[in-house]
Amino acid sequence: MFVAKSDKFVANNDNRFFTRMDVECVVRFKVNGDNDLFHGHLENLSAEGVTFNTECELTQDTEILLEVNPGSGSVPPLMASAKVLRCNISEQGKYRISCEMKICA
Repeated sequence: MFVAKSDKFVANNDNRFFTRMDVECVVRFKVNGDNDLFHGHLENLSAEGVTFNTECELTQDTEILLEVNPGSGSVPPLMASAKVLRCNISEQGKYRISCEMKICA
């Protein structure tokens, strides 16, 4: 289910052109050229970036295709190509992936 936390915008003191918004929903992705499909949970997004948590470790500069699915029939999934900027391990033992993205559909 898609949950936009409109009162929870990420601070824009880091020279970003677009504000990031905290959002909770499912993310599906695959590495370019690979058929394996992975799942994660979206943490936040903007017009040009996305951060999500997953059990799959990705290295910097890895190119992925991702689908952000809000889970409601009234809003279609967001499809984007993305490049991994950072991959850090979280306190919960999952990987926190930050990407720049270009929206496809």
